[in-house]
Amino acid sequence: MNIAQLFVIVGPYYTVPVTRGSPNPRFLRLPQRLTKARKAADVTRRALEQKAGGTNGAILYIEEGRRVPTVETVARLAHALGVRAAWLAYGVEELDAAGFRSTTVGMAARLLAVRAAQQLSRAELGRRTGLSPRAIAKIEAGGQSGVDVIEMLAKALRISPAWLAFNEGPQVLPASRRGRPPAQSPADAR
Repeated sequence: MNIAQLFVIVGPYYTVPVTRGSPNPRFLRLPQRLTKARKAADVTRRALEQKAGGTNGAILYIEEGRRVPTVETVARLAHALGVRAAWLAYGVEELDAAGFRSTTVGMAARLLAVRAAQQLSRAELGRRTGLSPRAIAKIEAGGQSGVDVIEMLAKALRISPAWLAFNEGPQVLPASRRGRPPAQSPADAR
């Protein structure tokens, strides 16, 4: 089964099946972070949808984990709640935006630059992620994608999904909390 068969596209959201036994992606805690930020801002789901320009019921579906939003949707929600998109989507960086507005501008260029720096073809990156080269080309051409897809790309490229999507935080995430060093490429081991 390829990645296209795993995702059911529903407007600007995705439905993602969860596999037991695999490490939890960072975006899986997005529903809890969204609920926490919405309640801290004392905003109803409907009011947040109106403020962020969403559709009826979108916040409920995201908070229940039934839909995975695009990175652009997360940026709009983060702005409406006064939090950083990097924190909302991936739990990276700090919660408070303090006048900072998260954006996905430049995501395509960041993806293209990292892929080129690592000398990866779209086909090779596609093999590492399960995405088609055409899907990668669309993102590199400025198309939006779900927070889950951006995290898959970031993991394959060994970079931070928050940096890739929103240009927030460090380009490379620090070692995991369990004390394991980050994965090394064969070139790094030399």
